[in-house]
Amino acid sequence: MPIIQHNPLRKLALDIFHAAGLPEEDARVISEHLVDSNLAGHDSHGVWCLPRYVPAMREKYVRWEERNVLREAPCLTVIDCKGGNGIVATTHALNIAVEKARQTTFGFVGLHNTTHICRLGDYTPRMAEQGMIGLVWLNGGGLFMTPNGSSDRRLCPEPISFGAPRRNGAPFMLDMTMTTVAGGKIEQKIVRDDPMPENWVIDQTGKSVTNAKEFHDRSDETGVPPLGWPQFGHKGAGLAMMIEMLVGPLSHAGCTKGPGKGGQGVMVLAINIEAFTDLDTYKDEVEGLRDWVCSARPLPDVHRVYAPGEIEEEIRQQREQYGIEIPDPTWDQITAIAAELEVDMPVL
Repeated sequence: MPIIQHNPLRKLALDIFHAAGLPEEDARVISEHLVDSNLAGHDSHGVWCLPRYVPAMREKYVRWEERNVLREAPCLTVIDCKGGNGIVATTHALNIAVEKARQTTFGFVGLHNTTHICRLGDYTPRMAEQGMIGLVWLNGGGLFMTPNGSSDRRLCPEPISFGAPRRNGAPFMLDMTMTTVAGGKIEQKIVRDDPMPENWVIDQTGKSVTNAKEFHDRSDETGVPPLGWPQFGHKGAGLAMMIEMLVGPLSHAGCTKGPGKGGQGVMVLAINIEAFTDLDTYKDEVEGLRDWVCSARPLPDVHRVYAPGEIEEEIRQQREQYGIEIPDPTWDQITAIAAELEVDMPVL
């Protein structure tokens, strides 16, 4: 597997998106998002997505400027993006939400009719860096989650992310799905030809499926169970349905009711901390919480106790120094796209 430093990888992604016909700023936003995902250790949302994005972009690319604002108020905006790029749209949306929150305490932006918004954990720290508590929720991500007690695919993974500012380091950040595992993690097992752990995917008898390829090959017989399964799957399934009930109607995307029937709505919410308390007081409180929780004694096989987002920052520091490992199949696909667009590949 090739190992590449993040700066040449950023340039390669930027050059490919630009050669595909994207506006320069959009190409920059998307390429930064993907490479930052690799740096954070989330290869499922990194440059693996690039060869999956480019063909559709070349066929049709809808700019942010083509959006249609459906609802507008001091504290909220609801936007039909008309098929616009999800990463670009959500990046714009978080900035709108922050500005509204500065004026009205809460800033809400609902989006629908976008492409894949990729890693939610990229957006919420950007709001936290501006003195906000940031939330991004999606009633989408692929229809593969099972209700509790079934293996039929009825729900999306319903990813959510929270971000909060801190005094000592990068913002706190939680990025998770209501499934036992994100779909992209399964895709990475397929790319690397690795087996899946138990309980990532189940079949119609409730037994674990460890061959990752069966996630696609037996899509009518397998599904990803809800968070907490098998003992407490009702919690993950219940949260998933409530996310649908929040995000779907409020974003105007609608609740998911089958393949292509509703869903894929985005909810971005910024909360202005200084409307409630002094920002320094807030940071003191959350740092105190972090220090108290993370002072817990680790179990024998545990390196340390982490707060949300600290693992990603630790991986980022390692990968900024040693580079990002790209699986051969992914690198081959990127190389083919680059050749087709006459983009020079970096020297490894």
